[in-house]
Amino acid sequence: MSQYLSLKDHVYNYISEKINDGSLKPEDKINEQQISDALEISRTPIREALIQLAAEGYLESIPRKGFRVRNLDYNKAKELYEIIGLLDGRIAYLTIDIISEEDIRNMEFLADSMTAAIEQDLSNRYYELQVDFHNTYINLCKNQEMINLLNQLKRSFLRKYYVFGHSQEEIEILKETNQEHYEIIRLFKEKKKEELERYIRDVHWSKEKAIYDSL
Repeated sequence: MSQYLSLKDHVYNYISEKINDGSLKPEDKINEQQISDALEISRTPIREALIQLAAEGYLESIPRKGFRVRNLDYNKAKELYEIIGLLDGRIAYLTIDIISEEDIRNMEFLADSMTAAIEQDLSNRYYELQVDFHNTYINLCKNQEMINLLNQLKRSFLRKYYVFGHSQEEIEILKETNQEHYEIIRLFKEKKKEELERYIRDVHWSKEKAIYDSL
């Protein structure tokens, strides 16, 4: 049983990474036989992984046709942004009194590293850094169910990587978003609970930004 579960997890990671790095794009059909050949495993754990990915929002199941990568529409993205903003902001509120100076220094380092990633067009690196940035305080939260729900909602997004070079507008959006990271750091430093919660909820996860995750 443990071997079977590990195979399913292996498939899960394989497919989610393909989505994250852009190898699989919205509405691309999942080829189960191709995955079976690539990973040299049977179809059963592949099917289980696909069902889990569909349940978490990565994929959608098409009757009699299999699975395809989900295309997130603007209205759905707005709804998710609103809920994520509420959870992320509340977690920041709950952790502001226990976050350490070392944690804050690490967040500063990560924000600086994101600036460098933008300048060097390191799209996947930028994504990894911003995940680490938010996880610095999220993982301090004592409410594990809140963390699990937040992470599940974030996994609903297909646009897990950032495509640099397509437009100056996209680059400016990333720069603006990273400036928000510095503001989050400032509010953590100054222990401004309510202001931090509002900023993350209403600015950092503003519903107007959802358009960029629905493209």
